[in-house]
Amino acid sequence: MKYKKAMKKILLFSVLLISLSTQAQDRLFTYTYQSNVLNKGQKELEVWSTMRSGRDNFYRAFKHSLEFEVGLGGNLQTSFYLNYGYSKGIETTNNVQSVTSDNSFSFANEWKLKLTDPVINPIGSALYFEYKLGTDETELEGKLILDKQIGRSTHALNIVGEYEMGKQFTPNGNIIDVKNENEYKLEFNYGYAYKLNKNLALGVELMDQNTSSSGNWEYSVVSAGPTLSYNIDGFWVNLSCMPQITNLKTGNLEFHDNQKLQTRLIFSYVF
Repeated sequence: MKYKKAMKKILLFSVLLISLSTQAQDRLFTYTYQSNVLNKGQKELEVWSTMRSGRDNFYRAFKHSLEFEVGLGGNLQTSFYLNYGYSKGIETTNNVQSVTSDNSFSFANEWKLKLTDPVINPIGSALYFEYKLGTDETELEGKLILDKQIGRSTHALNIVGEYEMGKQFTPNGNIIDVKNENEYKLEFNYGYAYKLNKNLALGVELMDQNTSSSGNWEYSVVSAGPTLSYNIDGFWVNLSCMPQITNLKTGNLEFHDNQKLQTRLIFSYVF
């Protein structure tokens, strides 16, 4: 009896150590979030770069983000983002082609509350809220984060809701027409990663993005691709390549608001 109690304590202590060791890196993916949060007083600096390519008219777009995270204790963390994005393409008007470009700046603040642990509990879970204020739009976003770590394998699922409020500026002679544009988005993200060793993990991510505007369901774009994660001594880097697979609404690829390929790189240092 004493032996069994001692073994239970040792097992629980080991699980706690494993759980705490994963706190330094709270994600193995770039699009899919996990439930872990930073410990109280722990800080993390993340640099994001996302490239989108493969629309019509030689479209290219980049988005860069600088994020500062801090653990507040009580399974709560917050973070602040500075975002910069730009895109270029070719536009045809009256059979005349011209190069178009667009730039955007925004600030964002997120809050993440861990509810259960992916190792100790049957399933890990967290709630996430973010607001973003930008030059061209304002966004509110909420996530339900679910994940589970079993041995070397990690599964994660996110259910994401987003509301965007923006303005569209259209030239009309000497006048510029301004139109309010509100969009609702529902997104599902799934990630699976397998740790090849203590530093390297290989996996796959799947994303389904749904958008509704003016009461019309515009598309349901599915993207999927490989993801790679490497971490050492508080530093980690994640890379995902996500080609578009299909548009569930039409069965064809969607290139008006989406693209053939999006690639994201995140590297981070925890201190």
